[in-house]
Amino acid sequence: MKIFQREQRSLFGEILDWMLTPLLLLWPVSLALTWLVAQGIAGKPFDRALEYNVQALSQLLVVAQPDHAQFNLPLPAREIMRADDSDQVYYQVRGVRGELLSGDTDLPLPPADEKPAEGPVHLRDDEMRGLDVRVAYLWIKLDIAGSQLALVQVAETREKRSVLAAEIIKGVMLPQFVILPLAVLLVWLALARGIRPLKRLEDRIRARTSDDLSPLDEKAVPLEVAPLVSSVNDLLTRLKDSIATQKRFLADAAHQLKTPLAGLRMQADLAQREGTSTAELKRSLQQIGRSSIRA
Repeated sequence: MKIFQREQRSLFGEILDWMLTPLLLLWPVSLALTWLVAQGIAGKPFDRALEYNVQALSQLLVVAQPDHAQFNLPLPAREIMRADDSDQVYYQVRGVRGELLSGDTDLPLPPADEKPAEGPVHLRDDEMRGLDVRVAYLWIKLDIAGSQLALVQVAETREKRSVLAAEIIKGVMLPQFVILPLAVLLVWLALARGIRPLKRLEDRIRARTSDDLSPLDEKAVPLEVAPLVSSVNDLLTRLKDSIATQKRFLADAAHQLKTPLAGLRMQADLAQREGTSTAELKRSLQQIGRSSIRA
């Protein structure tokens, strides 16, 4: 039944599907990776700014008395540090006993499982007053005998980072909306050019006469199609041999039929002569019957 027959598929369409489907699937993956990379790129300059602010604040932390730390930040400098049109900036300075020397009291402390250690500026993501913030902090060793490390922290919200990441993503996505259709068009043209030799082969076969059984030129087709052309040539050779055998058989049969047919024609001529007796006519008819049986 026809309902069980497989639908005829297009080689052009199948190759196009296998080329474009991965391209269309990889496009959202590319956008996701671009977003991740954009987040990293957008965060680096602002992270460096935070590190600079922490180091600048750490220079203002001094030992005022033999066992006390003091932090002096002029009001103009504090206003300059907090002056930001997009983000909220927070800072916190804690002394060697954990006491608050300056800044925002509710700025979260570093993770409890992190051991304080003097070294480079650390960075972490945290939350303050319901907002996501990026925090840079630095442990400082002061010249106070038997004291712990002092802590300087600077945090800011992530609005500028998000805006910059969005700009980077837009800058990458917009060209892709042009490149993707262009890539589809180029793939289409490449496939159309790639299967053009098959169309030329089809035209050469259609242009042949019915008695032209000469082999096709295997060198005039692409390498991948050469085995198919070779198989067609083998079929043409077998067909040519079969037709030659049939012609020889018909020639032999025609030659073998010439003698009986000549005898039949002679007996018929004898029977048609004038004056032929009934006995002779009967004998001629019997001869014709026996000759027809032998033929």
